[in-house]
Amino acid sequence: MVEEKKSEWHFWHPEHGAFGEGPLLALLGAIIGVLTGLGNIVFHYLVAVIHNVAILNIFDFHDRAHVHTPPSPWGWALPLVPTLGGLLVIFLARKYGAAVQGAGVSQVIEAAYTREGRMARSIALLRPLATAITVGTGGSAGREGPAMQFGAAITAWLDAIFTMPAHRRIHLLGCGVGAGIAAVFNAPLGGWFLAMEIIVPDWRPWTILSTLIATIGASQITELVFGNFHLLPAVTSTLVNKAADLPLFVILGAINALAAILFIAALTAITQYSEIFLRNPYLRHALGMFLVGLLLLLCFAMTGHYYLIGGSYAGIGDILRGEISAWGILLLLLLLKLLATSLTIGSGGSGGIFSPSLFIGAGTGALYGLLLLHWQILPAKLIGLLALCGMAGMVAASTGALLSAPVMAVELTGSYEALLPAMLTSVSAFAIRRMLLGASIYTLPLRRHGLDVPENHYVVEGPGKQEKG
Repeated sequence: MVEEKKSEWHFWHPEHGAFGEGPLLALLGAIIGVLTGLGNIVFHYLVAVIHNVAILNIFDFHDRAHVHTPPSPWGWALPLVPTLGGLLVIFLARKYGAAVQGAGVSQVIEAAYTREGRMARSIALLRPLATAITVGTGGSAGREGPAMQFGAAITAWLDAIFTMPAHRRIHLLGCGVGAGIAAVFNAPLGGWFLAMEIIVPDWRPWTILSTLIATIGASQITELVFGNFHLLPAVTSTLVNKAADLPLFVILGAINALAAILFIAALTAITQYSEIFLRNPYLRHALGMFLVGLLLLLCFAMTGHYYLIGGSYAGIGDILRGEISAWGILLLLLLLKLLATSLTIGSGGSGGIFSPSLFIGAGTGALYGLLLLHWQILPAKLIGLLALCGMAGMVAASTGALLSAPVMAVELTGSYEALLPAMLTSVSAFAIRRMLLGASIYTLPLRRHGLDVPENHYVVEGPGKQEKG
């Protein structure tokens, strides 16, 4: 065990008891929530201005993530934009460290497992910049990854002020992860669940409360600027035959599990083989992002929209509203999004995989709904519900976030009546994926580097053993 540093401000000494530690945890949770919320606001505008300058050739801070991007003035030269963005990201990674790349949560889990919760302070600044470049120049990745990593990296700054035992550092990492996703999606409850099941191993009352304070604080700070919003449109969620229809969502979960395994396999394969055959990181990522640019052109030519950019929130909205009802187009978008995200992250980009999972899950659920509509099992008005549950199932299967996935899906849309079918879909998807593949999209990269990290909490045995609270 690494010896803890000494300080006269040692609030964690056992003699102070729970009364002394508990309020401090709540205070630190609030600090992390407020700082993460403020950081997300800055990050939001940074992505917007880079996107508008790079893709649309206008200097504007207005965010267009929730509406379709207008046709780019660059025309057929558009693939050069993500290519140049990719070169900038690799420059940052080579100069300041590879932690600015990837999906973000894997690095936080690694910090909890191998470094007693310690993260580099510079990540709080560099990670959002790298992702803003990746997403802003046309990369296919979500904004939530850097927001979560930014929130977690705040712990490194707090650790310079307070003396913390390892288990509390790890707990505060979880506060930052939950606050990050709560700020991006305005989903404090989903962010709390994600933190508690993925990062935080301690479910004592003050730990639970302080983590919830962090997620609520981040969400409230974001609301002060952007208002109380639901990121995605609501869906019709009243089942026709009530309990008789519920088994259909278990089947959807099985489909989501297979889609998640395909997503994980594609991302892993592109990561591994691109590193083998293209050893130069600049060439590797430049080629990957050039291919993403070509996929953007193909998607625009086929559909009239750049569905693949960023988290594809406008596309998810179209699917939930039933505005994409052609089988071929839905299947094409699913495959293109899976490939574009795998190329973006696998070749060395920076961004989250949570949002791409939402898009793939929504499309999978909508395809399943069209099949049920063809067989006259469910009416067309419930295809949106199946798309919502597909989002929950895909996230649960790919990330291992069993509890937070259904909660997040209903918080994102405001369709709280859909919680039961979303839970059934998530449980089925998670269980089947676990039977077929024992690692999530977060833990599999760590296992490739020899870290046998189980899902849902950090490892407490072996090298890098953590203190228990």
